[in-house]
Amino acid sequence: MEGLLGAFTPHVLALLVGGLGASLGLTYATRTPRAQKALLVLSGRTLALCGLATVALGAALAYRLVPGILGTLLVEPRTASVLQFFVLGAAVGLPLGIPGAIAAWSDARRRDRALRKRKEQPPTKDDRRRYAADIVTQITEMSTTPRTLTADIGGDGGTVLLFEGDIDATEGERLTAALRQDLADLGFKRVEGRKGSREWWSRV
Repeated sequence: MEGLLGAFTPHVLALLVGGLGASLGLTYATRTPRAQKALLVLSGRTLALCGLATVALGAALAYRLVPGILGTLLVEPRTASVLQFFVLGAAVGLPLGIPGAIAAWSDARRRDRALRKRKEQPPTKDDRRRYAADIVTQITEMSTTPRTLTADIGGDGGTVLLFEGDIDATEGERLTAALRQDLADLGFKRVEGRKGSREWWSRV
């Protein structure tokens, strides 16, 4: 019995890899820049139809595969196909990635609306100053240790985001990379920081 269970380890792994791969793969794929642009042309109704089609496809695959797999397990378990288990996992996992795809669609539309609004109403110095204050609030609230940090704007037209306090060059680079699109949309051209006698800067 133990030998039989051990023989099915690859099948269980294939089932898990297929399910997680399809679910996480769909979520990741819809977060890529190219997919985000493609999602913008989809209406809510079209997205719902795509979701239903994905569920139907997964259900159809599972319906076709399960009887064959069960039949094999009952008659000759050791001949069960690893590939069939992988495809079954993918058939179940693909519909589970739909919520992630819907979230990606919502985020793409939200960013598109924000970008359109900013193009219609160019960001002002006050907008950039409020953004700087918000960033400091988020950093200090999410920090695991207390830190002293301030942020303001400077440079020509207030297009430089200036940090002073407990944020080093490595953190500054990561922060700039994570917020690059928002910073660019607001008109920031550079991020600078000073921690003690050490200074750093990063281009947006």
